[in-house]
Amino acid sequence: MAVVPEPQQLMEAFAAFTQASEQLQQRYESLQGQLGRLQDELQTVLETVPFAIWVLGEDGGVRFTNRPEGLPGQFTDQCPPPWELGAPAGIRQFTDPGGRERFLEQENRPTGSGQIITLRDITEAHLRAQQATREERLQAMGLMAAELAHEIRNPLGSLSLFAGMLVEDLQSQPAQVELAQHIQTSVQRLNTLVTNTLTFSRDIAPKPETFALAEFWEGVRQGSNLPEDVAWQNRVPAEAAWFADPGLLRQVGVNLLQNALRSMDGVAGARLSLSAVPETIEGRPHWRVTLEDNGCGIAAAALSRIFDPFYTTFGGGTGLGLAVSHRILMAHKGLMNIESKVGHGTQVHLRLPAEG
Repeated sequence: MAVVPEPQQLMEAFAAFTQASEQLQQRYESLQGQLGRLQDELQTVLETVPFAIWVLGEDGGVRFTNRPEGLPGQFTDQCPPPWELGAPAGIRQFTDPGGRERFLEQENRPTGSGQIITLRDITEAHLRAQQATREERLQAMGLMAAELAHEIRNPLGSLSLFAGMLVEDLQSQPAQVELAQHIQTSVQRLNTLVTNTLTFSRDIAPKPETFALAEFWEGVRQGSNLPEDVAWQNRVPAEAAWFADPGLLRQVGVNLLQNALRSMDGVAGARLSLSAVPETIEGRPHWRVTLEDNGCGIAAAALSRIFDPFYTTFGGGTGLGLAVSHRILMAHKGLMNIESKVGHGTQVHLRLPAEG
């Protein structure tokens, strides 16, 4: 015969069940709150990390991203954007809305139900790696150039001496004097080339100090004898400053302005503009100065060689200006890179620390 629980027992069991249900409900709500906070924290972390993330499903659809608005700018490698199937991994070239070239590294990691795509900006590291490779090549070429320059200098001195004597001895013979003067002029050009070569190959020891950029570049402009028909716009903020050797950097500035003037030869409405923006590199404040011209531009094939000594895209040049400028920037642990497009002009970017 079945035992029927007493009403009191039923009430106690129901009360215990209700209490357990309430405890479970409270526990559930607590876990839901913790989960919500964790989701908010995770979302905040994903939105603030310095790289973009896309989680794709098996069908290639985007299930999650911390860049729902996409990326401002465009990829220039003719491949699909990262959030589409078939987008390649590795270093990708990208142009931001300001027209500045960036280098982004894409990683594709498969999951059980799709893949995770990450994209991070490695522009600074990529440019420094390029610059370090150039510096190794330039050092090797500099040693060779220095040896040749020393060998050439001794006989060149004799040629200069004898050419001068010929000019003096042939004063009564105008035709012969003119020939001797041509020899003398050519010897002087060779001597200048040898001197520049030795300057390029020697060690550079900067003596840094803090100086204002706007005033510094105005001095460079005046020292470069910029023609009046070339428009000049200096948009460098008054607070912008470099901690560097102003004497060495002046040499860089003059070289860059001379190159810009050559590139704008015959261009209607020739103009030069200068701007500067603050940057933080490895926790240290820097200023990035950009010198832009609207000259003939540099072909893509030549961009990889423009820092090589004795390579020039201008007739009559020595091809040492950018090579020397590059070495000066390296001696300051700075960074120089050039962007250019044929028929549109050139941008030269210089990055140097703002303080010691």
